[in-house]
Amino acid sequence: MTAGARLAWVITALALGAAQALAQTAAPPSDGALEEIVVTATRREQRLQDVAVSATAFTQQALDAEGLRNIDDLSRLTPGVTFERDGTGTSANFNDEASDINIRGVDSTAGTSTVGIYIDDTPIQGRHISFTSFNAFPALFDVERVEVLRGPQGTLFGAGSEGGTVRFIQPAPSLRDDEGYVRSEAASTQHGDPSYELGAAFGGPLIEDKLGFRISAYGRTDGGWVDRVDYRTGEVTDKAANWEQTVVVSGALKWAPTDNLTLTPSIYYQKLMLGDTSAYWPELSDPGEERFANGNAQRNPSSDPFYLAAIKLEWGLGFAQLTSNTSYFSRNQHSLSDYTEFDRTLFGLTDVGPRPPAGDLGTSHDADMQNNFFQEIRLQSIDPAAPLQWTGGFFYAHLDENTTETVIDPNLNSEYDAFYGTPLCTPQAPCPGGQILEQPIAKIVDKQYALYGDATYKLSESWKATAGVRVARVEYSGDIVYYGPFFAPNVGASNPLASTGSGSETPVTPKAVLAYQPNSDALYYASAAKGYRVGGINGAVSSLCGPNLNSIGLNAPPGTYASDSLWSYELGAKNTLMGGRLQINGSVFVIDWSNIQQAVYLTDCGQNFVENLGKVRSRGGEVELQARPINALQLGFSAAYVDAMYTKTVCGGAASCVGVGAASQPVVSQGDRLPGAPWTIHTSAEYTFPALAGRKPYLRADYQVSTAQTAELPIQDPNNGVSDPEFTGLPKIDTLQMRAGMRWDGFDLSLFGNNLTNSHPVVFRTRDTTESDLYFAHTIRPRTIGITATYRY
Repeated sequence: MTAGARLAWVITALALGAAQALAQTAAPPSDGALEEIVVTATRREQRLQDVAVSATAFTQQALDAEGLRNIDDLSRLTPGVTFERDGTGTSANFNDEASDINIRGVDSTAGTSTVGIYIDDTPIQGRHISFTSFNAFPALFDVERVEVLRGPQGTLFGAGSEGGTVRFIQPAPSLRDDEGYVRSEAASTQHGDPSYELGAAFGGPLIEDKLGFRISAYGRTDGGWVDRVDYRTGEVTDKAANWEQTVVVSGALKWAPTDNLTLTPSIYYQKLMLGDTSAYWPELSDPGEERFANGNAQRNPSSDPFYLAAIKLEWGLGFAQLTSNTSYFSRNQHSLSDYTEFDRTLFGLTDVGPRPPAGDLGTSHDADMQNNFFQEIRLQSIDPAAPLQWTGGFFYAHLDENTTETVIDPNLNSEYDAFYGTPLCTPQAPCPGGQILEQPIAKIVDKQYALYGDATYKLSESWKATAGVRVARVEYSGDIVYYGPFFAPNVGASNPLASTGSGSETPVTPKAVLAYQPNSDALYYASAAKGYRVGGINGAVSSLCGPNLNSIGLNAPPGTYASDSLWSYELGAKNTLMGGRLQINGSVFVIDWSNIQQAVYLTDCGQNFVENLGKVRSRGGEVELQARPINALQLGFSAAYVDAMYTKTVCGGAASCVGVGAASQPVVSQGDRLPGAPWTIHTSAEYTFPALAGRKPYLRADYQVSTAQTAELPIQDPNNGVSDPEFTGLPKIDTLQMRAGMRWDGFDLSLFGNNLTNSHPVVFRTRDTTESDLYFAHTIRPRTIGITATYRY
């Protein structure tokens, strides 16, 4: 165990031990007690402090107070969660939506997502089929709460929750009370364009106790701060090109034909549009002077609309509650990526000049389409005083995802011919209109049928035992077709590279929890749970990737990759002290992940494939503390430590890749790490001043820091066959946010500053291939100052 891991366990153990000593008897609640948050982490309403799961929850009021607007913001304040805009390889300079989220180090940019992403009861995460496929995330407006559940949630949330689950829960229509929420904001980013937003939600009874509604509309523009310039002259061609625009419209009706039956149809629509990549070229930029620029030949725009339609039935049967959720998720993401430099780097044409000649233009037209249907029926006990609490259900999913890509580069063939004396395009693989690559289909269809059950039995007044299991039948089938001289001179439409495959399994994912709760202010638990991900198929790679493949003992990527699974072991405690003025929650965990699916990035040709890469052990812990020492002051502190390490060396082929005279090099080596900051820490303080004419002034500060990842990732390890010594790991990132405002009669008017220290950490620095001398880098948004107004009733 590393020194960091030992320190994390010691800190957590001391915190839990101190809390236990203070919480032998429950103290009566005081007038200044902290707000109690009710969650549905176990598919039933419970206080967060009563749930034997490591979880963090944010109400809409908390999201507003901390200025959280998207998944990037949310992850910064959630211990154990790492979220980063993708910085490895050819996606690094293109679509800013490309991202990677993991919980407790369970990180993979291959296969199905390791994190379940839910809007209400519907999972919307997708597969990583290609460079152009990545997850969508809902905007943080008109959200009742967000729940982040750490550890595998396979029993109740399915195979898509191997590492954890993030749930975005929408407000339900009220049958009795009129409700409304309005938020507007305007902000200025240093040396960037302004940002602004306006959103409104309202609802209430149409027929009291019978029919209610809620509708919401929201729009936000985040101004850009990275310019696109002509690299030859330095002239700005698109100022602040990396803007983002988000539009959200949602609506729901709730009908109660009887006292025991409700029907809630709902629709959620979101469209995210990006103007350009936020990656900048260090050679054209000067962060110290607030200058960030790229020299791409064109912008990298993206449009990502999706909608989720659902109907929920809740029926009280007297002895139990029946819930049915039927939903359909449809997404049609499209983007353009500038391949002008990448194409010439790939084919060795950068020697003709430092950058492509004027007039060159290589464009990749990319799309990611999801059409998913879900049906879940759940039956659960309703008597909270009964010694046995149980939940059982059936889940069905039909997931259809397809990614397409077309690369057009009209001048590439003539430049290739002039340089090599032979054309790139051939009679077998022609280039009509400069089309050098066509991927008409990269499609995988997943089907899942699952039965699940979860039961908690009260062994005594203080002890409870929970056992749960999910038994599923999962099936997948896929087809991937490529052609064009991008791959090889003989790979045309009549002779494409085609991959097809299918598979099925019957995974069983159990969970067990033993909890001790001597009173309502103290909970201690131990749990073990299994997580699972289905396998998939690989596409072909270019013939230019041959040397990279040979270095790891392969001639071609494997046609398929198998499922992976993990076991997570956790000890945790939740304590409420000082009459409700202090909460200390903590947990420690060990995760053993086997046969893990990972993308193998081929650094010489800028392409990848998926392979099962042995075993990883992830160890760490989290501590969360909330305190209100006096009524006017609320303090927060959270810290998480994660160390996810490969425990064995993995060879790509059958031959040995270690020792003297080895035929090849490893794909990963023992001791390599998965990406993620070892330590993440967040502290906050909010002070409310005495009221002035009925108005309450307040001042809030939030400080976050994540430590640098100094251990080597597989792509950094020179012992591995596919590595890039220039690739940089995650740096130390620290940011300071402050907000000062006034609250009265449902209004909240505040001034805020984000990244007040105006730090510019290089979150990543990478390049297309190891032959390229052009680097791309990402940093965080510069200092931003603004004003927010909210009103709720």
